[in-house]
Amino acid sequence: MHKKKIIFSLKVILAVIVLLWVIHKVQVHTIVQSIQNPRSPVFIGLAMIMLIPNIGLQWIRWHFLLRLIDPGIRFRESFTSLLGGITVGLITPGRIGEFGRALFLHHMNYVKALGLIFIDKFYASIVLIIFGIWGVISFLGFQMGPNIFLLAPLIGLGLLASAFGIILMFRPRYMRTFFYNLTLLLPFREKMKLFIDGLDHFDENKAKPFIIYSVLLYFIYILQFSLLALAFEKIPVHVLLTSTTSTMFTKIVLPFSIGDLGIREGAAVYFFKSYAVSKTTAFNSAFLLFCINLMIPAITGLFFIPQIGWRENGHPKKR
Repeated sequence: MHKKKIIFSLKVILAVIVLLWVIHKVQVHTIVQSIQNPRSPVFIGLAMIMLIPNIGLQWIRWHFLLRLIDPGIRFRESFTSLLGGITVGLITPGRIGEFGRALFLHHMNYVKALGLIFIDKFYASIVLIIFGIWGVISFLGFQMGPNIFLLAPLIGLGLLASAFGIILMFRPRYMRTFFYNLTLLLPFREKMKLFIDGLDHFDENKAKPFIIYSVLLYFIYILQFSLLALAFEKIPVHVLLTSTTSTMFTKIVLPFSIGDLGIREGAAVYFFKSYAVSKTTAFNSAFLLFCINLMIPAITGLFFIPQIGWRENGHPKKR
């Protein structure tokens, strides 16, 4: 436990250092002045309004998964679990603490719930990576120019990675087979069987609508990010798409800080600046995205923390 506290503290320090370094590069006074006087405040308002379909779609995805194991799950319980998980996840690197959603599910086995949470995060991550790869390739193409000898291998790798990701999403049985084989090597087989049981109910037919939900949710993130950037500066569409998708990709492959603080803002500054977009615009849009999509739901989720269901051996309460 003492070791975990040390690691957690180091990651908090890392997040603060990286964020302060980015702020230093952008300069505090320009950040404050820009936020106080945005070019188009209405875009910030629209990004905030988009939080409603954002959370709504996350809720639909999560309730969809919970019903696979518990068809009688109440919307209130799934909503409490979602927002409570966001609150717990905010203070962990890569938001892995969102596995704490299971603590709010009083009528479901904890380990089975972890299997459903894994599916939720896995599909969201694959969608983000696939679109992010093409954002990075587009960015590198802009940096290197029309050099077919450099771009061809990148495009080939992009196609290969995208095809692999799409196959995994449409064939969830491969994921289950992987974990089943893993149980043969691990000592805690009984718990792994419960984890896999959460995956058993998620087949190809269930995967199709879930992929649609995941792609729509990703587009909402990108739209919010783009609206926030447009609030401070007029930016071409291709620059918005390339920079936002590349930033989101970087954030997920470098999950080293608490709440992704510093990583997201630093990546945004790097990608946007390469297209002659001001560092202030890049920083403000990324930081406001964090405040809208994470801080607001996390603060709301604080009200649900007392409802955490601590159960012995992961067994659910009886209805």
